[in-house]
Amino acid sequence: MSMHRFACCWGLFCIWLSTGVVSARVCSGADLADWLGFRGDGTSQAASDGPDSLSLADDGNLKWKIALPGKSVAGPIVVGDLVVTTSSSGEDGEVLHICGVDLNDGTLRWEQTFRATGRPFCHPTSANAAPSPMSDGRRIYAFFSSNDLICLDLTGRLIWYRGLGFDYPQAGNDIGMASSPTMVDGVVVVQVESQGDSFAAGIDALTGKNLWRIDRPRAANWSSPLVIPRPDQSNEVVFQSRTDVLAVEPRTGKIRWEINEPAATIASATLADSYLLIPGSELLALDVGGSASTPEVVWRNNKLVPRNASLVVGGERLYALKGSVLVAGNRSDGETIWQQRLSGLGGTWATPVFANDKLYIFDQAGKGIVVADQGDKAAIISEVDLGEAVLASPAVVSGRLIVRGEQTLFCFDSSSDSASAD
Repeated sequence: MSMHRFACCWGLFCIWLSTGVVSARVCSGADLADWLGFRGDGTSQAASDGPDSLSLADDGNLKWKIALPGKSVAGPIVVGDLVVTTSSSGEDGEVLHICGVDLNDGTLRWEQTFRATGRPFCHPTSANAAPSPMSDGRRIYAFFSSNDLICLDLTGRLIWYRGLGFDYPQAGNDIGMASSPTMVDGVVVVQVESQGDSFAAGIDALTGKNLWRIDRPRAANWSSPLVIPRPDQSNEVVFQSRTDVLAVEPRTGKIRWEINEPAATIASATLADSYLLIPGSELLALDVGGSASTPEVVWRNNKLVPRNASLVVGGERLYALKGSVLVAGNRSDGETIWQQRLSGLGGTWATPVFANDKLYIFDQAGKGIVVADQGDKAAIISEVDLGEAVLASPAVVSGRLIVRGEQTLFCFDSSSDSASAD
């Protein structure tokens, strides 16, 4: 790349930055929280309760909704009182949007717009905005199918930009990438696996520079990396593929252990206390709490393998969504407790969220249900139709459920007397 071309590209980055709508408002220090990867902590188990029902009626509990530019299948994240969500627009999804929305009233605090440097093409049901963003409580890291990685502060100001699709032009596939980044020990970890340039990389969170890069199998893979703590107080990042499960040191990329077990390439691994749960032809439970060496297999079960959505942890139970069928099992031994078809639910991609014995499940047509685990069976206690596709995992925080439709961000409140949305 010539210096002239580099200067022109950087000039364009500056122009895009200047066109962003940026507010100076920022969360107070007491409100800061982190959301360090896909589904926050990798369990889909919320720390707070969520609403018992979902209703769009005038007297319902839709607190607010806001239409956003373009299209998204990426999960929203919440940092203090800021909801961060991504979307993409343009003929091929080449325009990238990152929006900061006020959790309390649904107003747009800021929006930043960029142009993809990599391949934005994807399947019509997906979007360039497919990976979920993340935050360490001070910065936001947004990743896109085009392999553009963008770091902003909480006011929406650009800190750094990496066009990984520009650096590695053969990375990508025609139906789109979807692996979400994760962060640990000051390192942003991305899993970019495709038929062309296929790799995982650790990127310095402060500078955006590569700390390490390792080759990965040349095959499409949409699963996301997962951070696991080990007994020696170290952290590891786990990658899964069609051929293996691999754990590396976050700062160096050095391989800590490897298991030759084929794993799913859509549903991601889940952490349940000391168990690392890897979906594949079977659900594999590995004990990562007993030592800091290669973990041992504790149990296997083929009935708890999820389809598209990732496995959900709820207390001592595990939940696997297979289209419109929900299966509950024991975390300790993987034995099935109940299996139930959820009436009226269509095809599902969004990973459910669990909060206080309730699961929030959305299908790709936008139908949402609240499912209560009643011990020996599941019961649907509320239903809603959002009127647009939902392929993103929702978020539960402070008694509120945040749902990202393709074009709209919705917030439901636990209070039944919430003011109706405009």
